Amino acid sequence: MWRGVLTACFCGMSLASLMLGADDFQWEWRHSDALTSKQALRRTKVSTAERAAIAKAIAIQLMPAMGGMGGRTEPELEDTALNTPVKLVDLNGDGTPEVIAQGTPEDGGCSPTGNCRFWVFQKSGVEYKPLISLEEIQSFTIQENRLNGFNDLVVKTCVSSAESTLKLLRYNDGRYQEVGCYKADWSTAGDRHQLKDPRLAPCGPSHQP
Repeated sequence: MWRGVLTACFCGMSLASLMLGADDFQWEWRHSDALTSKQALRRTKVSTAERAAIAKAIAIQLMPAMGGMGGRTEPELEDTALNTPVKLVDLNGDGTPEVIAQGTPEDGGCSPTGNCRFWVFQKSGVEYKPLISLEEIQSFTIQENRLNGFNDLVVKTCVSSAESTLKLLRYNDGRYQEVGCYKADWSTAGDRHQLKDPRLAPCGPSHQP
């Protein structure tokens, strides 16, 4: 099962915090989530019309990454999209869930350490529009705080078994935007059963949004 590639990085699930001047970054890492093949869109409990609309939105995102249609017909591409793991969660409290989706090795967008494509979609009429599209994301955390109407998100990229890169995503002007970048050092965190906080530090200037 492709989920095995995710085990290359320790993915704990308490509260890690970092004070940077007036900014207080708190990563609720115990609630981190990495989607699996068991959460594929084709298995999600939604109506046929909703499933088709979500699959179409994912397929549109896959097309440029796969070199246009990549020799596939549109139905074949949407079939690949149906294998994309998704999570339906209401990020803005309006009663209509947004769709968080993560790519798979099947679409060719995953690294050896299990970092894959990542999207958040919002329903707009009968279609779904992307709120953000990222590469090389291993897991995500839905933060409790809600600014500009939407929950903040933290996405994690596995660099090595001892290091991860974090991006803080915040909704603004109709989409999620990166507003912070941090490095998580797991070398002093102990094993996953001890649940110690990683050591956090800001990314270098070249990585800041």
